[in-house]
Amino acid sequence: MVWAVTLLTACGGDGGTSTETGGGGTTSSSTTTGGGDTSSSSQGTSSPTTTSDETSTSTSTSDASTSSPTTTGDESAPDWVSEVPAGGGWFELTASEPFEQWAAANLEPATGYLGSAPIGAVRDAYCNPIFDHAGKAFYMFGGGHFDGSINAVFKLDAKTLKYSIAVPPTPPSAYPPAYTAPNSAIVYPSGASNGFFQSAETLMDPADTPFAAPFAAPQASHTYSAMSFVDGKLVLHYGPVRDADVVSGTWTYLDKNTYGPQLVEFDPNYGEAVLQSGTHTANDPETGKAWTTLVSGDAGLNWRTRVLVIEPTTHTIEAVVNAPWDVNGSSSIVVGGSHVYLFTPTVADELKTSTRGWRIDKATLAVEHLTLTGDLPSWPDGAPTQESVAIFWDGTRLNFWNYSVDADRDAFFRLDLEPASGSGTQEDPYVLAAERDQRPVSTMPAPALTYDLTYIDDWGVVLFLPKANAKLWAIKL
Repeated sequence: MVWAVTLLTACGGDGGTSTETGGGGTTSSSTTTGGGDTSSSSQGTSSPTTTSDETSTSTSTSDASTSSPTTTGDESAPDWVSEVPAGGGWFELTASEPFEQWAAANLEPATGYLGSAPIGAVRDAYCNPIFDHAGKAFYMFGGGHFDGSINAVFKLDAKTLKYSIAVPPTPPSAYPPAYTAPNSAIVYPSGASNGFFQSAETLMDPADTPFAAPFAAPQASHTYSAMSFVDGKLVLHYGPVRDADVVSGTWTYLDKNTYGPQLVEFDPNYGEAVLQSGTHTANDPETGKAWTTLVSGDAGLNWRTRVLVIEPTTHTIEAVVNAPWDVNGSSSIVVGGSHVYLFTPTVADELKTSTRGWRIDKATLAVEHLTLTGDLPSWPDGAPTQESVAIFWDGTRLNFWNYSVDADRDAFFRLDLEPASGSGTQEDPYVLAAERDQRPVSTMPAPALTYDLTYIDDWGVVLFLPKANAKLWAIKL
């Protein structure tokens, strides 16, 4: 794993295993369009089975077995889309406002937060926004470690390019005295601790009640690219599992270790630890499923080199996909049509290069092996600005974006998914060819650490926030 992740261990709380529901909270004064009725936050139980191809599966006993599809919505493109030149380079949307500037002017309270960059950390500290395809909006939650304590969920409306606050932050006045840094344990004067900021509903000791939060909430943390958006809720799969309901403006599911007990039901070797640093999720816009890498992370659990199929509405691991691969924090995962693609770079001469991958059939979970040829992205091994290569599917090809290398920032490496040769086995992998698509040179600033780009299929564009102090940028394919 890249040294930056090793140094910046992610924070997620070390509290107990009790589930905390966020009740009685204040709602955001801004309008949100996350959409949909709120779903049950109860966890479905599962009994693991094993298929003949050694892929573990689970049968959920929850009534909600599938997520609502998230691809329906208003297909009409906003005016700003017409300003972006077709086939051109990255284009700055000058009408947009830098996130950091907007948040500084609109946060309530405005000050008192902890960390080296409380606002900027929401975007820049190992965090990747999640896109709601139905509502055409991005949601951001991040920070943590020593970077920032702001645990609000911010919304960016892709149509209007306007920000709002979907879930308000825990006010610093509600920080217990022991909470002195974004990665501090949340422990109240009486010693009460469940891993989260608690409300008066659960703080019964008079010594604690002066620090009661408006509603139960998690502390800020890195998120990597491990979030889903389903039925009006942001779901964070990494660390303690957390659901932010952007309709009610509260957190509706907080649990110390949702996935760990499920993992050991599949195989005790996976261990009960939370999902680790470097976890990466590919969300299927057709089904709502969260295809999530299971990596060893800081826990050093060597059996965790798998891919999970998660039903986010019930927090249920439905399957564990096994193959002879090396899944780690540098791995990229993306949904492309009927398959999920996974790429783990190889390292040579102090460079990481995307030369190999695998694809998983979404219906059967069958795994096929891939070798990449042609123009391939490479970046320095151990670079603190890039861990994995950002990938998105445009309906035809996979597009690799090597954002930390200046010479590659204005290009895509477009992968043809029709094999040139091979049979897809480990001994004879499919050979897929990549071709560099060079675009005009732009003045986009070097992005903060990012994990994915989102292609808005209805509009034919990618909309991107490079870093917290930048305006929005877009590109047409």
